[in-house]
Amino acid sequence: MKNKKQKIAIASVIALLVFSVISGLVLPYMQNSGTETVDRNAMQREKVEIPNFEFMDKDGNVVEFDSFRGKPVVINFWGTWCPFCVMELDDFDKAAGEYGDEVNFLFLDVENSEDTTVEDVLAYLEDKEYENIETYFDNPGYGAYIFGISSFPTTIYVDSDGYLFNARIGMTDYDSVVENIERML
Repeated sequence: MKNKKQKIAIASVIALLVFSVISGLVLPYMQNSGTETVDRNAMQREKVEIPNFEFMDKDGNVVEFDSFRGKPVVINFWGTWCPFCVMELDDFDKAAGEYGDEVNFLFLDVENSEDTTVEDVLAYLEDKEYENIETYFDNPGYGAYIFGISSFPTTIYVDSDGYLFNARIGMTDYDSVVENIERML
């Protein structure tokens, strides 16, 4: 029992240190959880280019973020294990259906200790009959790592030039997604 507690404590300290170092990429541009506003003056001072990172498609093939460049990108970090993540999928499915020709939607399933298999995630999406959500898998976690994400869901908006446009920690809704998309277009 003591050994397990020590491992948890060490993992927590490491996660906190990694989060503290990495969070400098996205967190300076976010307000409190649940808000959509961004300090526009800070963004005008220094634009943050989103680096290339890798993730997996449903067949286990490596996909690079750079393949989504050229149009604005909405990145949603989610998981079937996250109640708020699955609650916002209806709104994302609707927005992706309306803006899918103008905007790239990148849904990144993030693994955790309660995560299911790729097949389970795909079965979940099929069961819910989402027509516009093609999920990818943030395995081994590069995306969440470079963005310093520790809260789910998190949505990142990237402009067509590959720069951070906006970000939201926590659940979002259709109107907020569309507002950000319209501002990026």
